[in-house]
Amino acid sequence: MAASSSLAIALVGTGQMGQAVEAVAHERGHTIVSRFNAEQPLPVDTQTSLKDADVAIDFSLPHTATAHVKYYCTSGQPAVVGTTGWYDALDEVKGWVKAHDASVLYAPNFSIGVALLVRALRGVLPLLDDLPEYDAFVHEIHHTNKVDSPSGTAEMLGDTLIEGLRRKTHQAVEAQHGKIDPQALHVSSTRAGNVFGEHTIGLDSAFDQVTLRHVAKGREGFAFGAVRAAEWLAEGRSGLFTLDDMLDDVIGR
Repeated sequence: MAASSSLAIALVGTGQMGQAVEAVAHERGHTIVSRFNAEQPLPVDTQTSLKDADVAIDFSLPHTATAHVKYYCTSGQPAVVGTTGWYDALDEVKGWVKAHDASVLYAPNFSIGVALLVRALRGVLPLLDDLPEYDAFVHEIHHTNKVDSPSGTAEMLGDTLIEGLRRKTHQAVEAQHGKIDPQALHVSSTRAGNVFGEHTIGLDSAFDQVTLRHVAKGREGFAFGAVRAAEWLAEGRSGLFTLDDMLDDVIGR
């Protein structure tokens, strides 16, 4: 189904995710007015906005992400950012957004299904916090071309668990070559084949195991979430938002 109004979109990152975003954008009646990639980089060294674009959608590379986000803030370019690897600069980004009245929406995962998984997890956490018999873990599987490990989504799920469990204080990522700290939440990864993305939250006790699991069937789901977020952001919003903010607003309506 097409969106209610057409957007002019700047596509930043033209790899497989960028191509999926372009396909979904066209299906929803939007136009790609510019494309940026390694051969034609985003002009981060200028303060000129992408005047023809209502919004940018960024699925580029982690090493470019912070510079891209700073450019969006300082140039006044509304942007949806799916690239991860820059969250250690989040406090600095909040300052840029405030100083320039910028408009940025970011998420480590734009799947609406993952957002539902997080909400289900938050519903379970108060009960789980009172049941120390259950130990939590996160495991994710992705294709062999994925550049980060663990995934940004796995780390986000880990942070959600830590926020809700007093007995967990930090993430222990990847292989553990000894007895794990009881206060550590183990977040592990597998890289194999062409898996689009699988994330599992396990709650294990001596008696049974409960799992919450999301399996992506393709990139289209992530692309749809990003385009839907762009439509929401382009309604005239300013601030630093996450996918949760959009969903809260949509559900509120």
